[in-house]
Amino acid sequence: MTTTVAIIWAALCAPIALFYFFEADPQLRFNYSLVAQIAGPVAAGLVCYYASLILPREDSMRRALVFLGMGMFSWGIGAVLFALHPLFNNGQETPYPWYSDIGYLLLYPFVLVSFFIFKQNFPVRVPLMGKASASIFFLIALALSIHFNLNKLGESDTVLTYGITLLYTIGDPLLLGGTVVMASILFGGLAARPWWLILVGLILFYLADLLYTYFVLEGQYATGNPLDIGWALGSGFIAVAALMIRSMYEEL
Repeated sequence: MTTTVAIIWAALCAPIALFYFFEADPQLRFNYSLVAQIAGPVAAGLVCYYASLILPREDSMRRALVFLGMGMFSWGIGAVLFALHPLFNNGQETPYPWYSDIGYLLLYPFVLVSFFIFKQNFPVRVPLMGKASASIFFLIALALSIHFNLNKLGESDTVLTYGITLLYTIGDPLLLGGTVVMASILFGGLAARPWWLILVGLILFYLADLLYTYFVLEGQYATGNPLDIGWALGSGFIAVAALMIRSMYEEL
């Protein structure tokens, strides 16, 4: 089942890039990419919750999956709200900040809590190299994030706008740093494999966020851009990982 889901998910994500490179109808590209950005994270969140149900209530992996799923589901709800605003406001562009940003931003704390729960119950200390690498990646990501968001921070005309932009500026580097920490404690073995997929999925989310910020800064982003595949495919990696965890517990 896990392999089948992975193949189907990849096949459904592929058109995001193919439509762009083969210059398909812009409206088709827009609609397909928008639906994929919504359906992918929402489905991943539901799959994480479904996978957690087979785990014992006292198992920390269950709580880690629930928080991970909540993060994905929140991001998906943010995408839903972002898409609904133009539909109910005569096609007007979704304002910034708006309620959709709450969903997007909740991804960060939920995923980081999931990492914390997993780490607390994983019998391995974070190696010095892992801490150093995480710090380096965090600082590089923070520098890029500040560079890309500096104009937006400077142009913020309200405390709310400034605060939301600041949270985005810090959130992605924290996500990347936490991902590097997790990677440093994982090693070969059946239990580690799903978490490697989760980390790959989150890195795709980070790269999509980074490229999105860059292209918006350059005035070159529109829904249907190939970078949109990062969010859709990243959520697929997380969903497949959750199913792998469920399969492992079913075999016990």
